[in-house]
Amino acid sequence: MDLKAVTLGFARFARTLAVPLSGALALMALATGLTAAPGGDIAVIYPQVREPFAALYRDYVSGISRVAPEGIDQYAVNGQGREQLAAAVGQSSPAVFIALGNKSVRLADEVRAGKPLVAVVTDRKYEARLAGGILLKPSADVYLANLFDIHARVDHVYLVYNPAYDQDMVDEAARILAARKVRFSAIPAGNIREAAAGYQQLLREARSYSAIWLPPDNGFVDSSLLATLLDVAWEKKLIVFSSNPLFVKHGAAFAVYPDNQRVGSTLGRIALRARAGERTPLEPLKDVRLAVNERTVNHLGIDLSPAVRRRIELMLPGR
Repeated sequence: MDLKAVTLGFARFARTLAVPLSGALALMALATGLTAAPGGDIAVIYPQVREPFAALYRDYVSGISRVAPEGIDQYAVNGQGREQLAAAVGQSSPAVFIALGNKSVRLADEVRAGKPLVAVVTDRKYEARLAGGILLKPSADVYLANLFDIHARVDHVYLVYNPAYDQDMVDEAARILAARKVRFSAIPAGNIREAAAGYQQLLREARSYSAIWLPPDNGFVDSSLLATLLDVAWEKKLIVFSSNPLFVKHGAAFAVYPDNQRVGSTLGRIALRARAGERTPLEPLKDVRLAVNERTVNHLGIDLSPAVRRRIELMLPGR
């Protein structure tokens, strides 16, 4: 799978969570009338989406199926498929539902008839309806563990963030960095203008081998600002990291991004616990892959350990 497919697929998934899935398991393409005899214990509901996005998310079903020995039924539904879905689910009577995406949560909630529902979602808006699931957002410890694995001597981390999206992550990061005695400058911004001022401030202040953390979901980093950040980072030897592999292609040091099969397996395990009556809060994304820009790392003089090199899924040449 190439970088463009990974990046486009994750970006679309993060915006809409319109997760397409298919495979050898029982598939019900309800919008087109194609059906197969149901019989699985877990119902997986997701929207229909065209390639190349479908190819990216087949791994989710593969991961779920690994931990679901009694089988799963898939329901690919478009906006007009609710009645067909209700009829099909009524015939199969699954024990637990998995919804892939915010829109799928709403649809599954209408047809689940009191059965437990778990999901992968982009925010906590629907958490009250769920017996558990995954928030598609890496936790602070995932980012920072990778940062210190790559360069253990980072002594200052900078972050411009939107409190509406990232306050929990920032609070967690503050605790982790305080325990390591690493300085943390988290600059709040409510709009692009405030964010631009925050980035100007940190670029003035940052010294060599400080780290700049670009959060994934605040919309503050456009192509122009990214180019400026990476140019200054190159000159000053700053370590830029994020959850977007495309930033790595342009010169960021590294990014973490979802490992789709492992996310699916984790979601499947949550579903099995929910079937047994367990209810849990949404879990942050822990199942990630690592992308690294080799040219940037070499420019920084960082010697990656063998353990880190074994974990790298995308090694990019960059600029």
